[in-house]
Amino acid sequence: MSPSPNPPKGLSLRDHHREWRGYFAAAPTPFDRDGALDAGRLREVLAWFLGQRAHGLVVNGTTGEWVAQSVDERQKVLEIARGAVGAQTPLLVGISSIRPDDTVILGRHAAEAGADGALLTIPPARWLRGDEIFDFYAVMARQIPLPVLVYNVPAVVGYDLPTDLFARLLTIDGIVGVKDNTPSQERRINTLRELGEHHAIFSDVLEATAFPVFAGEQRGRGQIGSGMPLGSRLADAFELTWRGETGKARLIVDDLTELKKEVLDVLGPGQPWHAQIKALMFAAGIDAGFPRFPATSVRDDESAMAGLVAVVEKFGG
Repeated sequence: MSPSPNPPKGLSLRDHHREWRGYFAAAPTPFDRDGALDAGRLREVLAWFLGQRAHGLVVNGTTGEWVAQSVDERQKVLEIARGAVGAQTPLLVGISSIRPDDTVILGRHAAEAGADGALLTIPPARWLRGDEIFDFYAVMARQIPLPVLVYNVPAVVGYDLPTDLFARLLTIDGIVGVKDNTPSQERRINTLRELGEHHAIFSDVLEATAFPVFAGEQRGRGQIGSGMPLGSRLADAFELTWRGETGKARLIVDDLTELKKEVLDVLGPGQPWHAQIKALMFAAGIDAGFPRFPATSVRDDESAMAGLVAVVEKFGG
C-alpha cells in the first residue's frame, strides 16, 4: 500500500482541511447489473469528475452507497480512488458504519491508503442523542489519524443534528467541520452563519436561499455533491464567487436550483439519490453503473430516462 501523500507545505496531516474549499464531487460507486464492483467504471467516473475541474473528490459517501458494501470493498474503492486522483486534489472518504469497530478499521486504512480526510455519520439505527453523540465522535476521533467532517444526513441515520451540537463537536481534536445535509434550509443557513467563518462547513451553498450567505457574508467552505449535468459550471460558480463575480455565479446557482426541481418532477419523491445520479449520469453519457440490490435502476424505466435526457439537454447542452 502506498504511503499517505505529503500534506501541503507548512500543514500537518490534521491541518489538510485548511486547503479544502469549493466543489467536492461525491462519486457514485459503479456496480455491474449483477452487483459486482466495477473498478474500470469507477476510474472512468473519477476521471470524468476531475475533468470537470472538481476541487475535491469524495468516495464511499451516501452517493457512493457505503451501506451496500463490505468493509473490504470500501477499502478497495478508496485504494482505486487514491490511484486515480492526484495528490493535488483532496480525496475524502466516508467511514460511517453501524459498528464503530468497522469505522475505526476504515479510518485507519484510509490514513494508510492516503486519504486526506473522512466523513462520519452517527451509526444508523442506533438512536444516539446528546452526550452519546459527543462521546461517539470523541472516541472515534482519538483513533482515526485523519481530519474528520461530521456528516449530518438525517435521511440515513434518522436524526437531524442541531447546530448547537455541531459547535460542541467541533471542540473535539480532529473534528474539523461539518457536511450538513439537513432538509431545513433555515437550519443550513443558521449553521453557515454561526460556524461557517472559522470551520470547514460544507452545505448546499449553491442554492438560491443559502448562496447570499456563502457569497455575501463569506460563510462556508463549499458544497459536496454530484451536481450532474452542470459539470464544470459548479467549479465555475465557486471560482466566480471567489473573484467577487457573484452575479455570474448566481446564474449558475439558479440553474442548479431549477435542475434539482426538474429531476424531481421526472423521478418523483422518494427516489434514492445514488439511483438518481447514476441514471442522470447515464443520460449524459457517463456510465456509472447500477445501484446494488435491492435498489432498482432508473435506467430500466424508459419514460423516466427520456425525461432525464431532456433535462440533460436543457442544462448540459
